[in-house]
Amino acid sequence: MQAQKYRFPIAVIQSICLLLLLQQCAWLFGEKDPEDLVKPVPVGGYETLSTRIHYPREIRAAGIEGSVIVNALISVEGLVKQTRVIEPLHPELDQIVTNAIKRTPFEPATRQGKPDEVWISIPFIFSLSDWSSRNTPFSSFTMTIYPDPAYKNFDVEIQGPLMDGLKWPQRFECLLPFNAANYWAKDGDGKPLHTSIVKDDKGEWLVFQTSARDLTFGFTYKSIDKVLDQKFLYEFTMNHALPEWALRVVYGSQIVNFIQSPDRVVTLDDGETQFEYDFEAQDPYESRYLDIELQK
Repeated sequence: MQAQKYRFPIAVIQSICLLLLLQQCAWLFGEKDPEDLVKPVPVGGYETLSTRIHYPREIRAAGIEGSVIVNALISVEGLVKQTRVIEPLHPELDQIVTNAIKRTPFEPATRQGKPDEVWISIPFIFSLSDWSSRNTPFSSFTMTIYPDPAYKNFDVEIQGPLMDGLKWPQRFECLLPFNAANYWAKDGDGKPLHTSIVKDDKGEWLVFQTSARDLTFGFTYKSIDKVLDQKFLYEFTMNHALPEWALRVVYGSQIVNFIQSPDRVVTLDDGETQFEYDFEAQDPYESRYLDIELQK
């Protein structure tokens, strides 16, 4: 009798709890009205995003192809806050797609006309049959390093005159050393170009664009501690293919010996000494590790 007395109230409470639980589940897992949502898209479209994704030659040579799918959380400012690889293919390719998405600004989603933070799914297909190499936009390419007398800081200047017939403006990404400072970019007339910094898992990228054929940009490489004094260590990477190019190290009156022997030593008209290193052409986003150790 006592159990029967409380059976109805208990059933009512259970029903109310079940209804509340279903409401919570509907809120958590139910799809929101798609007509209210305008999904985020990369600034410049998905074609622009694809230009930030490369297909390394060693992976192509191994015959690896297929799809990678990455989920990305896009903020109300259009920034990528989080990424998740939900369909992996190969660790390096997964990272390439993830990093490209992290470096991409988005037009943020809107819901009922107001910016909204949402997750989106971004697929990318690596196909050997559809792959084609990208030509370099540079007619020539050089990197010149100017060490200070104490060999603690190195001013780096990169010159890359561009070819005729390009689609303007051209966008450039250059991976900076982790200890870089005072970065800059200029057109052929010496006019400063607007620069910004974007980040991915490899580090910070100097980003700018130009419509001028003559281009220079650079930064200051700063030594961190005594262990790294007299050393220039840099994993140089750009988003464009490079022609065969040269690295130059220019000194004034210092007397130095190189651990890494240069290909040529040239005395300039002003008496400065120029040490030159030759490098092969590079694919877009192909890294070149530069390791120059100086001895006083």
